[in-house]
Order: sequence, then C-alpha cells, then structure tokens
Amino acid sequence: MKKLSCISVVLLFLLVTATGALAVKQGQMLKSKSGMVVAANPLAAKVGAEILEKGGNAVDAAIAVSFALGVVEPYASGIGGEGYMVIALKDGRKVAIDFRSAAPMGASYEALKKSGLTLKQARYTPKAFCIPGVLAGVAKAHEIGASLPLADLIAPAVKLAEEGFKVNKTFAKVSKMTFEKVTKNAPDFLNDSMPWAEGDYFKNPALAKTLKLIAEKGVDEFYKGKLADNLDSFMQKNGGWARKSDLEAYKALVRKPVKSTYRGYDLYLPGSPVGGPRVAATLNILEHFNMGAMSWDDPLAIHLMQEAMILTALDQRKFLGDPNTTPDIPEAGYMSKEYARQRMMRIDLAKASDPATWRTARVGDPAKYNNGESYQDVMLKAAEAKLKKVASLKGQSPVEHSSTTHFSVMDKDGNAVAWTQTISYFFGTGNWVDGYFLNNELYNFTSKPKPGSPENLVGGRRPRTTIVPCFVEKDGKIRWIIGSPGGGRIGSTVIEILVNLIDFNMDLRNAVEAPKFTGYDSYKDLRMEDNYPAKTMKFLEKVFGHKVKTYEYPHLYFGGPNTIAVYPGGELLGVGTLRRLGAAAAPELN
Repeated sequence: MKKLSCISVVLLFLLVTATGALAVKQGQMLKSKSGMVVAANPLAAKVGAEILEKGGNAVDAAIAVSFALGVVEPYASGIGGEGYMVIALKDGRKVAIDFRSAAPMGASYEALKKSGLTLKQARYTPKAFCIPGVLAGVAKAHEIGASLPLADLIAPAVKLAEEGFKVNKTFAKVSKMTFEKVTKNAPDFLNDSMPWAEGDYFKNPALAKTLKLIAEKGVDEFYKGKLADNLDSFMQKNGGWARKSDLEAYKALVRKPVKSTYRGYDLYLPGSPVGGPRVAATLNILEHFNMGAMSWDDPLAIHLMQEAMILTALDQRKFLGDPNTTPDIPEAGYMSKEYARQRMMRIDLAKASDPATWRTARVGDPAKYNNGESYQDVMLKAAEAKLKKVASLKGQSPVEHSSTTHFSVMDKDGNAVAWTQTISYFFGTGNWVDGYFLNNELYNFTSKPKPGSPENLVGGRRPRTTIVPCFVEKDGKIRWIIGSPGGGRIGSTVIEILVNLIDFNMDLRNAVEAPKFTGYDSYKDLRMEDNYPAKTMKFLEKVFGHKVKTYEYPHLYFGGPNTIAVYPGGELLGVGTLRRLGAAAAPELN
C-alpha cells in the first residue's frame, strides 16, 4: 500500500501515565495482552483502562468510558443523548442494547405546524429533543454484564468534571464552529463569553453534581426523580415537548444482534433502526465482485462500492425503521444474499448512475425476499407480469453528524463491547440542563409525512440513524471491533474498513487511516479525502462520470473509527482515530 501521510507517524506517540497505583499505557496505536480501550479522547480511554486495571471487565470499562466522554466531549455525546451497543461476553452470549432516543408523545407534525416552525427551523430549539437513552443503556449493560458498582464507574467522570482538564484541539475547534448556537442557547457554557481554546482549563461543576446524584440514587433519578423534574420544567418554560411522563416511559431495549457474513467472516451488527443492516446489504452486493483483485485506490473498486452503497441507502430509507412502531419492515429481505444478486445487476460497470434517477427508478423491493425466495423466482415473476414500479422518495436523510462518538473495549478474558453514542449535531440543540447538552434527534425524522413511511414523526418512535458498532468474527473468535461517528458517512467508513481488511489485506492501522470516500443517496457527488492518487480521482470523473468533491485528508467529516484487532495468542491492537485525536489505552497488568 502507498504511504498515507506523515501525520500518522507523528501521531504514533507512546506514553505511560500513572495515577496512584493505577498504571496504564496509552498511545494512538497500542498493543497489549491485558485488555484494550480505544476512544475518541485520551482521557476517556485512560479511564477505561484504569477500570480494567482495577479488575473490572469490558462492560465496566465501557460504562466508565461512556460517562467520561460525556465530560471531556460534551459536544459529542452525554447523558442527554442516545446510541446503540453490541456486547460479546466470554461465555459466548452476544447482546445488542438499543438505547436510541424516542420522540416525545407531544411531538407531531400538527404540533410543529401550530408552533409555526418547520422541522429544520426547530432543530436548535428544545422542540428537537428526543427522550435520551444513554443512562437507560448504561443501566441495562450494567445489569447484563458489569462486575463493579455503578458508583465506582461514575466516579472517574465526576473527578474530571470537578477537577477539570485541558481543552484539546478538537474541543477548541468544535467550540469555535458552534459558537453562535451555544451563545444563543447556553451562554454560561462558554469561557467568559468566548469559545474554549486549546490549552484552556475546562470544568463542569453542574455535571459533576448531576453525576454524583446518579451515583448516589441510581439511573431512575434521571427518568423518575429530581433530574426528570428539572428537565420537565425546562421543557415547559422553553416550549419543548418532552415531559416527565415520557422519561418515565422510556426503556432501553435488549435485542439480538443481526448476523451476516462476508467472505468467510461473521459480522454481528445492530439491527434497525440503525445502520447494521445496510452494512450487511452492501457487503452482500460487493461479495459478487472480485474486490481482492483490485486495490484500495483502484477507481473501479471505488466505483463499485459507491454504486452499491447508493442502492442500499435508497432501500434503507424507503423500507427500514423502528421495528417497534413499524413491525413489518422487510429487514430479512433487505439483508438477503438472494436480494443482493438482484441489486448487483443494477450496477453499470462502465459509468456512474444518474442521481436524478435514484429516487424514482433505482429503489428495490426487499419484502419479496423476506422468506428466502431466490432471485430467479422473484425476477421471473416480475418479468412475466410486466410489472413497473416507481417509488417516490422525497424527504430528508438521517442527520447524525460527526458529533457522534464510538469506542471499543475488550478485556483480557475475552469480554468485548462496541458502543456508539451521540447527541446528533455537535452540542445537539445547543441547550443544556444540569450540565449536559440536549440532543436534537427529532430532526432525524422526515420533514413532511409520507404515507406509511418508517421515517414519519410519531410519538414514541425511535428515529432511524446510521450508527454501526459491530464485531467481526473468524472461526468463532472475535477478529475486529469496529465503529465510527460521521453521520451519513458512518456506513461507508465501516464498509471501507472491512473491505480494506478482508479484500485488500491491510492491517488495522492502514485500514483505518486509509483515505475515505462516501456513497450515500443524499449526496449527488462522490465525496472523497484528497489523499487518493490524482489519477484515481481523474478517472472517476472523466471515465466513470462521477462528480468528485474533495476534503483535506485527514478530515473529521469522514468520522473517527476507534477500533481493536484481536490476534492469535490473545494480543490486542488498538488504533485510535486519526481524524479526531483518539487514543488506545491498556492496563499494565501482564
């Protein structure tokens, strides 16, 4: 593989830190046999490694990391947000926990109309807030697999919030780019009315107080107690729709991970309403092409992946959503290998598809494959009946932005967690209560109702988004733990990492750090980091006919994967995100 960037070399730092008796190793890339934590912020990764050092397991460490990230990355996630996790326990059990946010019962298109706002106009107001699931997800994970008291896992976050920490480059950059929104909605968050700058010392005493209360009284304090009363009061005073009754009704859901395969590897992914099925559906299409005969910078490989990702994004938008409120979604058909055979026929090997045709002529019908039908039977039946189907797909896309954060954890005993959490946009609505920011997940519903659409705003419904925390196994053993932030780029980034690893035989570091592009039906151009060879990008434009838009490499727009590789003999390799100054950390136990 070509040399990617000198930035990679610069970021390969290695340092050893000690806090009391707890010694952990830390670096952007790190090897260990004692467990591994990889997160978007070195302070949070260190917290997780220290929990492992204390004797906690991967679930304990993941919970501690979740709380710590809410302190050190208040713009990206926190207890006012939501997410999804997949857990693999050493006894062989695999559990998915859906702690996606849910629309308040008072939210509706009629309520929007009465407010005089469109969904877009409401996105930076309390009206855009959905009932958060992070704490319910934490409680469910703790119940299923933790070994330490919850208060012990909250304590490191309390310490960070009380004692403070130095603002890093990412914190400062986000603070500056969201300054107007935060000034309007949460001016007391700012540093004397100014954005936080790199090197400033940040403390959050209000959040410390909130976390202490949760540690003392439990998660129910947020959903049923004083913290719920505070949130209800804020909403009523500021025109939001969320109420204490919504908080009391919220539950994190334990689901079974969806399973798929790709060239002999087993993938365990989160199901609807998030992005796991799309990753599986895209890889099912790519499995019909000899990707391994190409290379990561081959324009034909990029073209094939782009076109496959457009097809699966179109179907995802049309057919998939919250299974609790849309129980007949054709997820099985969408993930079917037979359906992939039909969809791959829509790819023209010689040219890019016309974006003008995407939403009118390129949507499929996965429901016909829900019961294992073969592509031949389905397509013959359609041809004989001379069916013509035109799908209308107007609306907006899920808008998880790069504010999302992902972390991966594995302990020395083989327990593992892939965990993604978010508040949607950076700083969510821009409003904060009791030291945490409120998500704006309501904006992930379609702006106008469409008959029968799983994207429609319905009270209690969980909006569909793109997050994909996942495990990849080979011969029954975990090989990689993967996930990323990045909005509409999450699926493409995860898919490209998997293709890099499996088809192009890259090691984990190169697979993560290789330039990324995105294929998504909301983008009429092919968006790419500019570290691809000039000839590759020229070929994509001049020969295939793609309209290419470039971003300076490495760009936060394409997410920030925090990943772990597992090698024979138990050695773990953690790779922190290059695009967001992430870090790997491990206990010094041997």
